[in-house]
Amino acid sequence: MTPAAGAWRPNPDEAYSLWLDSLSRAGWTPGPSVERVPVADALGRVTAVPVVARWPSPRSDCAAMDGIAIRAATVADSVPDTSVRLAAGAFEWVDTGDPMPDGADVVVMREWLLPQADGSVVITGGVTVTDGTGSAGSRGPTVTPGKHVRRAGEDFAAGEVLVPPGRRLRPGGLAAAAGGGHASLSVCGRPAVVIIPTGDEIRTVGSAIRRGDIIDTNSLMLAGRCRELGAVPTVSAVQPDDPDVLAAEIRHVASGADLVLVIAGSSRGRGDHTGAVLAQVGGVAVTGVAVRPGHPALLGQVKHRAGLAPVIGLPGYPLASAVIFELFAAPLLALIGGAAEPPMPTLLATLDRDWSSPPGIEDWVPVTLTPAPGKPPVATPARRGAGSMSQLARADAWWRLPPDQVDVAAGATIEVIPLTPRWA
Repeated sequence: MTPAAGAWRPNPDEAYSLWLDSLSRAGWTPGPSVERVPVADALGRVTAVPVVARWPSPRSDCAAMDGIAIRAATVADSVPDTSVRLAAGAFEWVDTGDPMPDGADVVVMREWLLPQADGSVVITGGVTVTDGTGSAGSRGPTVTPGKHVRRAGEDFAAGEVLVPPGRRLRPGGLAAAAGGGHASLSVCGRPAVVIIPTGDEIRTVGSAIRRGDIIDTNSLMLAGRCRELGAVPTVSAVQPDDPDVLAAEIRHVASGADLVLVIAGSSRGRGDHTGAVLAQVGGVAVTGVAVRPGHPALLGQVKHRAGLAPVIGLPGYPLASAVIFELFAAPLLALIGGAAEPPMPTLLATLDRDWSSPPGIEDWVPVTLTPAPGKPPVATPARRGAGSMSQLARADAWWRLPPDQVDVAAGATIEVIPLTPRWA
């Protein structure tokens, strides 16, 4: 169960390490599964192996402009500032991206060209032929071997790593993979998350509501966050405040889950049974965390026939549930899903009011950000209240205050964590 008032609680980093150590000692390994998917369906998936170019890009020298492809030596004897006529057969018309004809080493842009009825072409303004080290300043085009030509392999060479392993694929990565010869890619399997809402008073969205009933908004929020992180969430039916029923449900879903989230029941109320149930079905590694909101959180595991699944007992208050998800579920899903975990992105903002946090505990505060031209945005902390859904709906970022940062004056520069998909 949760510790008594004044009992020691680990900070979030300590709690996460204790949890991972406990899982490892029990034989849990987080390695992702691997599957092959069409490159067109791989957006947002995590690369399981390096994406290596099968061929160069471009695959051959090609025109970088519309115009004519010629050999620079063809006009080497031209008189500066005098138009040059090229007979049919001395050049070839090309469009951007066309392979360069054999022997041609430069493209003259269409803007300098006057096609003639006999098939010849006039390069207006004269040409200046250089070796690429300088220009004579002609009014016409400068003809340098390689000018307006994309060389084979200029973008990337065959064998070059286009996307490293553990990277979430973005549109540009898909384009590079396809350009390098891949029609399908090896990606990590999506982590399966089972969300179990609990409480006699909890009702699913759309249910008839009576006095004292509460809509299950947490499952909606957490499932959406799972999808943002590339996981596949499943929401169980609401479980009553009955430890035997909850234990049976956790055991039932565990074999098909990479992570189980149990909402509510982690505190010390009469209907709070999550801690005792986890101790029964697998074990509890962490009981309470030194963070606000979210200190009653539980970190444990459930055993099943194929092994075990990590379990998080989240507080029922929406803000507290969101904080615990970010601290523990998000990094674990990155680990399970094979994603390289970058640091949380931060940006600087200016605090618009004095703020006080309790000593000895990490404080997570939702803030709204107002643009300030030429300056960092202005951060406005939300009012206190772990049960407020509106704070999270209006917030633009989290302000994460360490335990030793108690009083912060208005006008201070602070670091905030934008509310965007963390590993997108």
